[in-house]
Amino acid sequence: MKRLLGGVARSIGLSLVIGFGVLSTVHAAPPPEAFGELPLGHDADISPDGKHLAILVNVKGVYYAATLLAGDNTARKDVVSLGSDLRPRYIKWINNERYVVSVEKSEKFRSTPFTVTHLFTKSLGNDDGRLVLKPRIFRQYNDRVIDWLEDDPDHVLMAFSKQEFYPYPDIFKVNVATGRSSRLERSKTGIEYWYTDDSGTPRIGRGQTENGKDVMRVHDLQTGDWDSYEKYPGLTPDTPIYGFLKDGTELIIGDYNGRDTIGLYVYDFGKRAITRTLFHNDEYDASGVVVSSDGETVIGAKYVADEEETELLGEYGTSLTKLRNQFRDYSVKYVDQTDDYQTMIVRMSAPYEPGGLFLYNRGDSAPSLIQNCYSSLEAEEMGNVFPVKYTARDGQKIPAFITLPPTITNQADLKNLPFIVLPHGGPYGRDEKRFDYFAQFFASRGYGVMQMNFRGSEGYGKAFKEAGRDNWLVMQEDVEDATRYLLGKGYSDPNRTCIAGWSYGGYAALMGAAKDNEGLYDCVIAMAALTDINDAKKDLAKYRGGKHAAKDFFGDAMKNRDVRKANSPVHVAGNIKVPVFLAHGDHDVNVQFDQFLRMRKALDKAGVKNTAIAFTDEDHFLSRQENREAFFIGVDKFLTKVNGPSEHMTK
Repeated sequence: MKRLLGGVARSIGLSLVIGFGVLSTVHAAPPPEAFGELPLGHDADISPDGKHLAILVNVKGVYYAATLLAGDNTARKDVVSLGSDLRPRYIKWINNERYVVSVEKSEKFRSTPFTVTHLFTKSLGNDDGRLVLKPRIFRQYNDRVIDWLEDDPDHVLMAFSKQEFYPYPDIFKVNVATGRSSRLERSKTGIEYWYTDDSGTPRIGRGQTENGKDVMRVHDLQTGDWDSYEKYPGLTPDTPIYGFLKDGTELIIGDYNGRDTIGLYVYDFGKRAITRTLFHNDEYDASGVVVSSDGETVIGAKYVADEEETELLGEYGTSLTKLRNQFRDYSVKYVDQTDDYQTMIVRMSAPYEPGGLFLYNRGDSAPSLIQNCYSSLEAEEMGNVFPVKYTARDGQKIPAFITLPPTITNQADLKNLPFIVLPHGGPYGRDEKRFDYFAQFFASRGYGVMQMNFRGSEGYGKAFKEAGRDNWLVMQEDVEDATRYLLGKGYSDPNRTCIAGWSYGGYAALMGAAKDNEGLYDCVIAMAALTDINDAKKDLAKYRGGKHAAKDFFGDAMKNRDVRKANSPVHVAGNIKVPVFLAHGDHDVNVQFDQFLRMRKALDKAGVKNTAIAFTDEDHFLSRQENREAFFIGVDKFLTKVNGPSEHMTK
């Protein structure tokens, strides 16, 4: 594969794929800890007048918020640390002088771990910054902005409760600079999430009662009543909502409309019915919309095929379209733009290129780099990614992606490679044809990587989704069939094929090895893995709505306690015949730490060779850079010990 570093691509520090089959210059493999670096540019936002940028940037494992002039992408000003224990979520300008940063952290309350969010604010100049809502009580969500009130530069609408652990928030109008608030709408039983129209009027509330009943209420502007959704045929508590049109008289929703995939439709409140179709793709679910600058017209639809796509509806052309046409091999994702639409921030990357954040002015020949994503990962050191489909045992076609070592530049050389089978987490997420630092780490070690969107994965329609969600055993079989595909094609070395994963992916890796009676796998790598389903159900019950959520999450096939036990790695550890690498953070909210402790004990008791690493003060995602670096160093040593160094790793 040849990568061209010239012309326009050189001016922004990106490369272009122009073919498959021509050898490129390949640099030495990056050290494993290079993949443990937290992304340097997490998020950025441009002030409404276009004069300043606000950016979240990683410096040696700690995130900082900083501002810079839009015309000078190098000189950071007003730099403030977010601290080593906070994970940034996003940064956004409130007006031309002040921005907010949403952050989260893992925190224990009454011995139970929670993810707690906060909203930090700072103005230009010497302001040290402050929390918008001071945590006088334990409240899990302190950053829920439900309306940015674009016409009011000082206030936002936020949803929160002043009662500890009360699940149904009021709506408050909050002065971001002072934190002063006034209540706009009182809480309603069952309403956890609020939606406002373009005038800032609360229009829809939905959530769940304590006994698990789904609730949705609609604000009738004529009567002032909050009616049950049952008075609005076509709306349910599960209906995807994407926004309002025409001063709140129309709602953009997602709907199957008798088909297998979700499309975009307009719901008219006056007629209480869907009145027109905006977009419907028969292969992929819609996932979002692009709305015109006046908020009156939907001009584009978003969905995820091999990668995230935006299809413009009608004769609409934008700067984003121009960039995507100019850089067809890249994912160009919208981040923010100025009020006059002349300047835009985008995130650009490719499956082999980490990319970064860029500033683009309408009329410029190319965007300029604000911040790259990684400091030590270059496109020439990454592997190519291409889509495949394999056939599961029951005939179902499963979409997947293969990442190759950088040294493999000709498809004819795709044979007898050491391979990593890498199922995604969730389990109801999905993999895309994009830069994946986990997959590229393995590729840099000289391994091929197989990522499959097993049944249950999002975006492929209702039947595909529910086939996995109703039956975790089908998901496990789809992963195993991916391995058989690699071996059957001769792509994978049968003596150096391992399975790895994070979260549910770690569960699938452990169960894959436990059910392997044919010697498919030679090692297992499991990060933050679910290991005991019965115990996980108990953990979920500690949280509000968790008992009811567990029933849906684990599906029909796992309703029987004995089936759950038989499909829990901790209870079948003795069936694993290959070395295991196990790692977990002790403050993990998603999969609690005791799952790791019991799995390690079970492996030891069964005499299974294992390497186990427990990370202190760490979450589900390895958000502390030193721990993420240590993880990759440990995995690198483990793979070398089990399989020896790969001959396909660049020297």
